[in-house]
Amino acid sequence: MRHFNRDWTLAMRRLLLFLFAFVLLADAAQAQIQVGMRIKRRLHVLYEPVIATVAIRNLSGRDLPLADEGGIPWFGFEITREGGQVIPPLVADYKLEPLIIPAGQTFERTVNLNALYGLHNYGMYRIRATIYFSPLKQYFQSPMLNVEMSDGKVLWKQEVGVPEGQPGAGGRRRYTVLTFRQPTANYLYIRIEDVDTGGIFACFPVGRILSGMEPAVKLDLANTLNVLQVTGPKTYLHTQVGLDGQVLAQDLYTAEKTRPGLRLNRSGSVAVVGGQLAPANASQDQGGRNAAASGVPKLSDRPVVLPRN
Repeated sequence: MRHFNRDWTLAMRRLLLFLFAFVLLADAAQAQIQVGMRIKRRLHVLYEPVIATVAIRNLSGRDLPLADEGGIPWFGFEITREGGQVIPPLVADYKLEPLIIPAGQTFERTVNLNALYGLHNYGMYRIRATIYFSPLKQYFQSPMLNVEMSDGKVLWKQEVGVPEGQPGAGGRRRYTVLTFRQPTANYLYIRIEDVDTGGIFACFPVGRILSGMEPAVKLDLANTLNVLQVTGPKTYLHTQVGLDGQVLAQDLYTAEKTRPGLRLNRSGSVAVVGGQLAPANASQDQGGRNAAASGVPKLSDRPVVLPRN
């Protein structure tokens, strides 16, 4: 009996030492693996890209291996709506290749959350990045950030067909031009929807617009959208957007002598008449601010035919 008690006591001591060492290792890893996240803006128009940059800092003093294990991805996000509703990923098998972060280094990855998760309702979302470290079977998380999805004021809306020879020929698109007040200025947005499926091809800002100044909007023969907006005193921005959401061109005009406008030519093209085309390298209005939207999203940043629900 005494032998049994001695063996049991020794086993318990070993177990406690193991648990203590594991807790120390976990605490050390918590301090040595730092996860941060930044999102460009708190306020977003519904369906526009929500760009998040995740930073993983390795302070462990040794190389840090990160890889999926047992179906658990090493990189992901935790997103909830008001009331605690969990937002699942749109693509269940989204994953990154295994990664080794050298000692003392920081790895960053930028993603469009709206292409990965269904942020497709108005309201507040709570978001944080999650990193799974398989050797400890433990998650490490960034601080929680809040993002609010809202909508702007619709200025113009038109349903058009997709001409022959273009991708999706015979289908229907709906252009919407709207304004949205960001903390620093009022911005003009363009949204493109697939009328037949309800999907969203794109939604993004094209540049500042002075409050109370309605933009000029025209479609050319190929149903390319042309928008001319006032971005500052005597400063105009002309943007051409295709049916797939691609920004085809952006040019600045000044109105030193005549005010620019849009005209549909007999050939079916849309041209800017009046005003003076600014130099190719001119990217600021007369107030010294960027006239175009900073970082008009690339196609890779935009949602790809997002569902409405």
